[in-house]
Amino acid sequence: MNVRKFLGALLLSPALVLASISPAHAADYSTHPRDNWLPNARVFAIAHTGERIVIGGDFTSLRNPVTGESVARGRIAMLDAATGDLVRTWAPTANGSVRALSVSGGRVFAGGDFTIVSGHGRNRIVALDQASGAVIGGWNPSANGSVRALAVIGATLYAGGQFGSVSGHSRSRLAAIDVGSGALRAGWAPSANATVYTLAARPDGAALLVGGLFTTLGGSARNYLGSVDAGTGTVTGWQPPPGCLVPSNQCIVTDLAVEGDSAYAAIAGPGGRLAAYQLDTGVRRWERLADGDVESVAVRDGRVYAGGHFCPDFSGFMRCDFAAVDAATGAVDPDFAPTANGQIFALDAGPDALRAGGAYSRLNDEARPYYNEFPLRPPSTDITLIASSATWRYQDSGADLGTSWSQPAYDDSSWPSGPAQLGFGDGDERRVLASGRITYYFRHAFAVADPAALHDVTLRVLRDDGAVVYLNGQEVMRSNMPSGTITSGTLAPSTVNGDAENTWQTVAVAPERLNAGQNTIAVEVHQAQPTSSDVSFDLALTAR
Repeated sequence: MNVRKFLGALLLSPALVLASISPAHAADYSTHPRDNWLPNARVFAIAHTGERIVIGGDFTSLRNPVTGESVARGRIAMLDAATGDLVRTWAPTANGSVRALSVSGGRVFAGGDFTIVSGHGRNRIVALDQASGAVIGGWNPSANGSVRALAVIGATLYAGGQFGSVSGHSRSRLAAIDVGSGALRAGWAPSANATVYTLAARPDGAALLVGGLFTTLGGSARNYLGSVDAGTGTVTGWQPPPGCLVPSNQCIVTDLAVEGDSAYAAIAGPGGRLAAYQLDTGVRRWERLADGDVESVAVRDGRVYAGGHFCPDFSGFMRCDFAAVDAATGAVDPDFAPTANGQIFALDAGPDALRAGGAYSRLNDEARPYYNEFPLRPPSTDITLIASSATWRYQDSGADLGTSWSQPAYDDSSWPSGPAQLGFGDGDERRVLASGRITYYFRHAFAVADPAALHDVTLRVLRDDGAVVYLNGQEVMRSNMPSGTITSGTLAPSTVNGDAENTWQTVAVAPERLNAGQNTIAVEVHQAQPTSSDVSFDLALTAR
């Protein structure tokens, strides 16, 4: 079985159980992409120029998914930011991969593995006219190895990569180039002892953040991340802690994003990490672990978006290659969870859309290869369908209720009722239940005027030890419970204790599962052992 494909399909199923969550903001972007042009091979870089988007990679054509039209493009292309349409008048061609992009002063700068661009000799770095796509004549710094990162500060273009020289002068993986003339800046020559993968400017323009595989920068010890003075190239005192143990567990800072007083790093290596660092001190503010490489990062308005090659786990959440977190706390966004089946190399968090390029061929279990645009959601109103601490009908007699109890037509009028939390043994219960049972049953009715007007329907459950949740008679969530048929005698496979007892579980529910008018939620909570010292239950259902 293709495990990633299977997990991707599960993530789209409302019967999926997600791991524990912390409070987080709802994502700005839709999890469903719009119909943009699709490349035929990998996308490594994205640059936003205002009204235009430039993408670079390995592709040789792009296809319109609506009309089926295919148009040749030589590893770099321009798209209309508003409509997603291909800009047909802008068509430079490169003979090798385009791996880095930056835009400044009416020019598009591209770096990569190419040696010829639109018939002109250009060794791994080139300047293109932003309006026409023409190669800028006379602008020709030549790198002798791959250029993997570009960033502009003022009148200087900074390049990082695998090269050892630029324009015939020794430059060990870092160089500074005049934006206008292409001349190498004399005297600016910090060196890295291994590949530089990413560059980012400090907001004040005083320093350049550098990430990669290196362990020394400008002769100073810097494990994978550091910064250099933008004017002199001198290594600064900014020295964040390494993203992993060195040298035995080598890792790579693959991408950087900066907003406000913080830098955000995508880290690959033994597992993967997304980390936030103070720009002034280098102190790590928070870190989130994944079960695979985090390879791209973008930040917008206090929310950090991560892409990579992790699946199924990102900081305890089921995520496949995409995740979003709160920039201040690192709390994982419970709502933003598109799924891909391959690496996400580039993210751009624009004011209109989140754009993602990579090596994937499927998105949300549909054929959406290599590049997609997630539009900004329109303003919406948060709606509480069932509030936490709501009143529930419950059955704690220990009787076997079979299966009919979860159906909407079941008569629960003789059941007692009480407010959540319902349970015993913890001291925070608003309604105390009888002890010594394996299974406890709960039901709650609520009304929905128009399910078609809702999206981002989110179910959150507090349970100790395990739970199965039914909406209108259909299972929509199973948490800490075995697969297969559940009976009144089924034990939860593990005991929930400590902080986990107060941690909400979450799952997205398809709005079409809701009825116009009356709806019923039914929940069975199971103990890991009949003699358990406590049981807890609460539930919330929200939508936008």
